[in-house]
Amino acid sequence: MNILVSSSASAEVQNTFFTERAKTEIETCGDAKYAIMSRDELRDSLAGVDVLFGNWGMPQMTDDFLRNADKLKLVCYTGGSVAGIMTEEMTARGIRLVCGNRLYANSVAEGTIGYIIAAQRRLVDVINETHNNGWAPYRRSDGIRFKTIGIIGFGMIAKNLAKMLQAFECTVKICSDYFLPEMQTEYRAQKCDMDEIFETCDIVSLHESLREDTYHMIDAHYFEKMKPDALFVNTARGAIIVEDDLAKVCREGRIRAILDVYEREPLPADSSLRGIEGIYLVPHRGGPTTDIREHVTLALIGDLRRFIAGIEPLEHEIDLEYAKHMTASTANFIKK
Repeated sequence: MNILVSSSASAEVQNTFFTERAKTEIETCGDAKYAIMSRDELRDSLAGVDVLFGNWGMPQMTDDFLRNADKLKLVCYTGGSVAGIMTEEMTARGIRLVCGNRLYANSVAEGTIGYIIAAQRRLVDVINETHNNGWAPYRRSDGIRFKTIGIIGFGMIAKNLAKMLQAFECTVKICSDYFLPEMQTEYRAQKCDMDEIFETCDIVSLHESLREDTYHMIDAHYFEKMKPDALFVNTARGAIIVEDDLAKVCREGRIRAILDVYEREPLPADSSLRGIEGIYLVPHRGGPTTDIREHVTLALIGDLRRFIAGIEPLEHEIDLEYAKHMTASTANFIKK
């Protein structure tokens, strides 16, 4: 079994995924080669490769990219979303894919809880005031417990978040065609539409994927419906909202927001979101934490062992149809 472990990232980043422990485990499955390659170098190295491990920056699996992949049968992607990787050409060649989406989703949901708590307790403000002035004066703080929280979207992150919120005895409302009536008991949530989410929730958390139909989906129509001092959270994709509309409502002091993602990243210096007291700006740190990366690689190695042994199903496999609904990178999204 010939295994190629490739990355377009730095050796420092690659080593957080492929630790010594992970390398030892991979090498029990076959002959492994490690390399940092460009797209073209990787394409030209696929001849004779049975299994490809890769992480962020993995190219889209087009026929051109796969033209030398005469033996490739399994791709182990240590990233999360594969919306920009999987193709019909890949599926037609019988190449299967496993990825870290499930484990990453749990980590992102954990980060979302952290953001909500930080914003509700105004922790950024009190920490900065204490750091700069010696001791912060009293200011209002809120929590999560007993709040009504709306979740927009019902992918893996939203599912994890809904489960985590059960510990806080929240009223959870979910807006998604994928949230079915029979799921209400498991997730202790009720299904509703977008208008109800924004009209009734104390906290609204966005977890929809970026697609043609969700581009700029949330605008002034929704932000102006929010309850006074309600919190809007975005750890999904910046281009799903109209940032100027959110900035206007927050500048008026009507609602608050904590944002991890933006339509343009890094966030431009002249962004309308800057300089507003009611908005906390985080530089895209809501993704999975560094320490989870080794666990993802080890989980995918487990799937590789199942693949070699012919054991089904592969625990972390993603098919093309599911990939189409995953969150795309804003940088790769082109509105037609």
